[in-house]
Amino acid sequence: MNHRLHRIASALEDADRQIVAALNARAKAIQEYNVLRSEAGDEPLQLPKKATVIDAARALADEFPAASIEPVFREVLSACTELIASDVVAYFGSPGGMAHAAALEYFGHAPSFRPAESVSEVLEAVLHGHATFGVVPLETSTDGAITATLKGLVATGAKLCAERSAPLRYQLLSQSGDPAQVVKIYGAAPAMAACDHQLRSRYPDAILVDVQSGEAAAHFALGDDQAAAVGSDLLRELHGLQLIDDHVEDDSSACTRFGIVGNRLPSRTGKDRTVLAMAPGDEPGALHRALQPLADRKINLTRIESRPSTGTQWRHVFFLEMDGHITDRDILTAVEELRRIARYTKVIGSYPRPS
Repeated sequence: MNHRLHRIASALEDADRQIVAALNARAKAIQEYNVLRSEAGDEPLQLPKKATVIDAARALADEFPAASIEPVFREVLSACTELIASDVVAYFGSPGGMAHAAALEYFGHAPSFRPAESVSEVLEAVLHGHATFGVVPLETSTDGAITATLKGLVATGAKLCAERSAPLRYQLLSQSGDPAQVVKIYGAAPAMAACDHQLRSRYPDAILVDVQSGEAAAHFALGDDQAAAVGSDLLRELHGLQLIDDHVEDDSSACTRFGIVGNRLPSRTGKDRTVLAMAPGDEPGALHRALQPLADRKINLTRIESRPSTGTQWRHVFFLEMDGHITDRDILTAVEELRRIARYTKVIGSYPRPS
């Protein structure tokens, strides 16, 4: 038995050495890439896309769980990106919030992360070069598409270049982690609304207080041993709070879809999604005619949303999501035809579909 355990421990040590050797080899290749970039001047030199690297690694996984390949490789790729140039990622909301957590999950820990008070602030940071990427909410499973994000993408040149879905998971946190000490519960209004029934059921004598953000709730909890904060696991980690109660959300199936925005669209992968903004005419049948180019080419339209338009000559803007990349021949020709039919057409995103 001891001999077998020794052999297993030795195999683990050998595997760890190989992992570190592979990481060193990857870092060395990145350093060579930096030298090549400096010699190339303005000539564009593109490394393989993250999605391509992750898909290839997932295909090679045998004994290692395939579902764990992505988070492992995102951290590796994030660290390698920092060796080239550290990205700055702006996100909507306060530190420890859902957008911050989604940004960390997508980009890893290498970039610098900056909170923003509004969606428009995130988009402006990306457009003016103050951030490499931005993370903004696209839709929630309870309330649908986020109007501020859709209107912002129409009004600016920011491009959707990826998306990430995250479950709405909330915890109750305090200094001590003792549920018997809870007298007041603080949380941002959306978090409190999402947890209202569970909090009132589990803590019927506690006073529920809405505050500006989860971060503000954490500060109240840190300053008062009778106070607790509603927030995420990330909020707990950032502020050193203790867990009182997990899964205090009313709807365990609720989630938010976040959009990753940048200044350029990713290249085609063969498993992509394209998002258009389109304003048809106001006459009868205008929407049907506008959608006909997609139907003629058998393009799979997966979602359609409309929003009132303000300050323009058209009354509504429709947002269309479809399978495929804007460089696919069918989609490209359909969009060109749509531009001739509709009053307004804009490509606001084209990126790999989330796996």
